[in-house]
Amino acid sequence: MNKKIQKAVAIILGAFTICSLLTFTACSKQDTTKEESVIVTEKAKIKDADAINYIESYSSKQLGLTDEEKKACSFMVASDGEEIDGKKYIKIIAAIKNEQKGNDGQVTYTFDTKGEYFISFNGDEVLKKSGDAYSKLELITTTKKENK
Repeated sequence: MNKKIQKAVAIILGAFTICSLLTFTACSKQDTTKEESVIVTEKAKIKDADAINYIESYSSKQLGLTDEEKKACSFMVASDGEEIDGKKYIKIIAAIKNEQKGNDGQVTYTFDTKGEYFISFNGDEVLKKSGDAYSKLELITTTKKENK
C-alpha cells in the first residue's frame, strides 16, 4: 500500500476508535444529576424491635393475614426508611421463610412476603400496603387503668 492509503486508513480507524469510545462512555455514564437519598431512621419514635412488636400487636385480621400466616411469619424492619406522600415511615415486612435444598445439598432460603406495614416517624400513623394502595390502621394505644 502506498503511504497516502495507509495514512487515510489510520485516520479512519483512529476516528472510528474515538467515536466508539465516546459513544460507549456516554451510554455507560450514570445520571449524576439525580441524587438518591437514603432515609435514615434514627429520628423515628418507634423503630427496630419496638416497631416489630408494635406491628405484631395487631390482630391477624387487621394485618390482612390468616392466623396461620401470622404465626408462620417473621417480621423484619427495613434498614432504610421510606417516604410516602411526603411523610417519612419505618417499613416492616411480614414474610414466611422457605427452606429449599438443591440437588447439590446446598440449602437456600427464600422469603414469601405476606404483608408490608409502615409506621410514621412520629408514631401517629400506621399504614398497611395492599397492591399499590395504602390504608390506615387504627393506632393501638395502651393506657393504665386506675383502680377505684
